[in-house]
Amino acid sequence: MQELKQRVAERLAERGFEVYCTGGAEETKRQLLALIQPGQSVGIGGSMTIRELGVIDELVANGHVLYGHWGAKTPEEGEAIREQARGADVYLASANAVTADGRIVNIDGMGNRVASMMFGPKTVILPVGIQKLVEGGLEAAIARIRTVACPANAKRLKLPTPCGLTGKCNMRECSNDDAMCRVITILEHPTRGKRVVVLLSDEELGF
Repeated sequence: MQELKQRVAERLAERGFEVYCTGGAEETKRQLLALIQPGQSVGIGGSMTIRELGVIDELVANGHVLYGHWGAKTPEEGEAIREQARGADVYLASANAVTADGRIVNIDGMGNRVASMMFGPKTVILPVGIQKLVEGGLEAAIARIRTVACPANAKRLKLPTPCGLTGKCNMRECSNDDAMCRVITILEHPTRGKRVVVLLSDEELGF
């Protein structure tokens, strides 16, 4: 995995991403916090990686304004917060998979997370656990997401999707309103004018 991590880091850098190879979760957390300047507002996507790193409380303690929709009391409030997050100075999320040739792949349900990564805050920071690096290309990345990340997220959110109920993806029977595989994005390069920072951790983070 370390050899794969180094290859991924090199390919990401060649594509214009800013890359840091970090050790465990604590080092990844320190590097993430160091990248956020005093006074910057921070939008946060629906990322278990960000929550696992424990950066939210520290950002609040450091005086940053945070926009995270997980505490919304109504769908309307959640939608408003997602829009505020897209207009923040910095956006925190992760990747569902990263290919060996340096492409960042995500599957989303609402679309706010991937939209903010592509067309939103000028700085996007993506801590990525080592288990999300895949040897193959796009097919391997999408397969990883459908068989690992989506079932785990659906179970966590108690969604009545086939993957949430059985742990296995069944796209033919996954047409209900709770389906989370609604959009697939492939970030080949940072979009124009955007700084995308990838923190490649030695530790497994998120799903």
